[in-house]
Formats: sequence, structure tokens, C-alpha cells
Amino acid sequence: MKFELAIRNSIETECEDYFLGIVDLSHLENTVIEKYNTLIMEYPRAISVGITLPYLISDGLKKSYKKLHRQTNCQLKLITSQLSELLENEGYRTFTMPKSRTTDGNDTSFHEVVASLANMGKIEKNQLITPEVGSMVNWGTVMTNAPLKAFYKKD
Repeated sequence: MKFELAIRNSIETECEDYFLGIVDLSHLENTVIEKYNTLIMEYPRAISVGITLPYLISDGLKKSYKKLHRQTNCQLKLITSQLSELLENEGYRTFTMPKSRTTDGNDTSFHEVVASLANMGKIEKNQLITPEVGSMVNWGTVMTNAPLKAFYKKD
């Protein structure tokens, strides 16, 4: 896909260790996704970006964890803004999902559900667990009407 390389380049300017997946939400059944049916009709595909949290976090360093989470939130905001701009410059519409904890009643975020639907991990105990790094990933989502092909890649 012509956008995949541009999307990767945009992400790689901000971080080195990331997850990237694209999923067509228009044909999937999921309780969280169904709540966004009107949005999905306008933006049927989702780009899921995950930034791996550094491994230097120990259980006793909650303050550091919160700081790293805020830093990756800032990176995700920049990355998702850049991806939106890239697609909008090509004439497509985009919607960047806010980084709030939109849940399905079990405290699973929309971002984690989309990443799961893009086959980047499995939801366990209300969080996404990746095979590579477990739950140590912060997720962001860009919805679009661009004709992107579904894929998943961990770098």
C-alpha cells in the first residue's frame, strides 16, 4: 500500500519501538465498536499505533510509570496528528480518537479494542496483552475513510 511506508516514516520520526495495525471496522462485531456505529459509517478503517513503554519501569516506580505514560501520550498525539494530516492531504477524512478511557463497562479502552481487532494482541483482564511485550504498550487510534488494506506489523 502506498500509505504504509509514509505512515511508518511518520511514526519512526517519533519513536523506534512501535506497533502498527490497520483494521476495517465496518464488518466487525464487537460491543465497543457497535457503540460507534455512526462514526464507523463515516470512518470505516482504523489505524492503531502502539508505543512500547520502556522496560526500565519497576513495580515500585509508579511515579516514573505515570511520567512515561504521559510522554508516550504526547508522542501518540503527535503521531496521530501527523497521520491525520498525511491522509487529509491526500483528500481523505480522518478522526483521531481522544486518549480518554472510553470503555465497554469492563475498563477496556477503545484503543485497546481496535488494536486487538487488528490482531496485535488479546484482551485479558480488561487490557490488551501483546505477545512481544505484554501490556507495556500505550495505544492511539486514527479513524479514516482512506482505502487502507488491513495489516499488522510489530517493529
